[in-house]
Amino acid sequence: MYPVAAFLASFPLLAAAWSTYDRRSTDGVNYTSIFALGLSSAASISYPGQADYNTSTVQRATIWDPPTFAVTIKPATDEDVQYIVKTANHYNLSFFATGGGHGGEPGFATVKQALNIDLSNFRENNLNVTANTLTVGPGISFVDFETNLYNAGKLILGAGVGPYQGLHGLIIDALLSVRMVTASGDVVTASDDENEDLFWAVRGAGANFGIITSATYKVFDAPNNGLLVEADFVYNGSVNSHLWELLQSWDETYPKEMGLTLEATYNHTTNRTGLLALVSFFGPQEAAQPWLDAFVALGPTRWRNQTISWDNLGQVSGFGAGANACARGIYNNHYSIGANQTSATTYTHAVNQFATFAASRPWYNGAFVVQRYNTTATLAVPENKRGVYPGRDIGTLIVLENTYDGPAHDAEVYAFGEPLRAQLAATSGFGTLRTYINYAFGDESPEVWYGKEHLPRLVELKKQWDPLAKFGPGNPIPLSL
Repeated sequence: MYPVAAFLASFPLLAAAWSTYDRRSTDGVNYTSIFALGLSSAASISYPGQADYNTSTVQRATIWDPPTFAVTIKPATDEDVQYIVKTANHYNLSFFATGGGHGGEPGFATVKQALNIDLSNFRENNLNVTANTLTVGPGISFVDFETNLYNAGKLILGAGVGPYQGLHGLIIDALLSVRMVTASGDVVTASDDENEDLFWAVRGAGANFGIITSATYKVFDAPNNGLLVEADFVYNGSVNSHLWELLQSWDETYPKEMGLTLEATYNHTTNRTGLLALVSFFGPQEAAQPWLDAFVALGPTRWRNQTISWDNLGQVSGFGAGANACARGIYNNHYSIGANQTSATTYTHAVNQFATFAASRPWYNGAFVVQRYNTTATLAVPENKRGVYPGRDIGTLIVLENTYDGPAHDAEVYAFGEPLRAQLAATSGFGTLRTYINYAFGDESPEVWYGKEHLPRLVELKKQWDPLAKFGPGNPIPLSL
């Protein structure tokens, strides 16, 4: 073993950064002396308070109930991640891996002064057109590869759920394999042919089982030459009931080519409720037109209709507001409900309640959001290929997106959101609360996140792969039932 000073001298840039912040944290741990010797030259160690900490490390999208970190280490290789996990285990240090920093769950607040493993250096982006596969690392986002896919005439499904799932199912249905570092610091591959049980669990509960450093997905030929119809409609609050009646009328006929987001907001300047419809249709204009005509008939105050390449949808949707969908440093949380039927009466009442709540609270800038999906493709996936996600029959996701000024108003927001969620769940068609885990508030239960039928198998796998519960504080799988 080389002395720390000699090791750092061989890497001048790292030496400059680490020597400045080679200090003990508040918990008395000198992370630099513990970890520096075993990391690759491209890895880095940063501390909160460092001048460039907020720009050199991934910051969270929401600052509601966030984890707190004593140090952030940015590994550059699988071996770095292995070394960090094994060393942290040896010294009994808690750790927490971050990719895009989008998640928000109350359970994250239980992570205090942990070692943050920032995966933003893992930017693998390999499209194999012949094999129809895309291999990516956790340090990239969809915008980093969507244009390459479009140019190659290919399509990937988007987030876990999304506007294209009516065509090919969920993103976990396209997952072919992952490479991950386990709680013991081993690097393993999980696929249909290797560690099959782990691969099943990863598809819907992956955050409980390890740190994924690479994932390979199946990609598809893009329909309609990669072009889709994108349309946005703005309405005043007077169409509230009519919009939901239209949605309800489509319960049995909603097309697989269409993605739809409906949103209610409250404008504190005009003191008015506004409604927005965002439509994408993966097909020609003539096929989309009957569906768009129904929105036009509601009398929008502003609207547009255009044909775009599919890779631009996230940037142009909502008159360009989609480009700001992943803003950082905001204080927000969300209650959500999955449904398989529409209750226009319930949704109308919910929007009225939302507007009343927002109108008297100038600090509240939330939204009532309804996303609609076609479930034909998700339900067509064979049982043995489905993974953990229990919401394949969810055709509508309703989200109360709470954005406000900080924890002083948490109690008010919770007191509004919880009963509203219960009202919406009562007419969801399921008879109980269902949701999509990435939209969950975090107070539901493992049965809601993963499905009651999956829990016995998940618990056994958790005991096998993560017996000390190193992973998954946001939506933890219990170690016993």
